[in-house]
Amino acid sequence: MPLKLNQNCEVILLDDDEDDFFFLKKAFQVYSDQITLHHLTDHTTLLASLQSAKTLPSLILLDMHLGGEDGLSILTQLKQNAHLRDVPVVVWSGSLANQQVNQCYQAGASSVVIKSDNQPDLERVIQQLCAYWFSAVQLPFYAKQSDC
Repeated sequence: MPLKLNQNCEVILLDDDEDDFFFLKKAFQVYSDQITLHHLTDHTTLLASLQSAKTLPSLILLDMHLGGEDGLSILTQLKQNAHLRDVPVVVWSGSLANQQVNQCYQAGASSVVIKSDNQPDLERVIQQLCAYWFSAVQLPFYAKQSDC
């Protein structure tokens, strides 16, 4: 299901894998050209860009296995920040044990999604993710947000 006319969504991907970004960007483009995917590779840049942004993203995709950084602690920082806590954060990981999934939800993750290992599955997952977050639910409204 495409986005509504004039609906534009901003998604931030925090992931240190350039290949993941490349394939994810293609999957979002298949779904809609009204979604802008920004790629960041470290939490310091993420937090700085969110604090200074004119609009907050509609969604953050957070890889739990960043080189040298703990995704769970980044999630906790996002959810403890009064300015950022309402931005939905979808944990995006290649694999997670059941206990790790539980920890993500306890830390405030909006969803947990396991990365697909092929492009058709990735496109299907992105279609479902976008249909849910950008069409089915009402996202929180705050002064600094995209119009998604």
